[in-house]
Amino acid sequence: MNKKLQFIMLLIAALGFLTLSLSSIFRSALADFTFGFCEGLSLVCIITWGLFMGYCFIKKKNPYKLN
Repeated sequence: MNKKLQFIMLLIAALGFLTLSLSSIFRSALADFTFGFCEGLSLVCIITWGLFMGYCFIKKKNPYKLN
């Protein structure tokens, strides 16, 4: 598996979870559009990461080990 792809997917997962956490923390300070945008962005990142994890599970690869 490509090292660069694995690293990018780990960054996408971190971005998704970080965005979700920060938008939940600052929910009252964000406008409705900004809050919805952050939630949507985090959802897309987390779903992309989940699909990658499924691919790694099927191929029996460790997604956290950068070879």
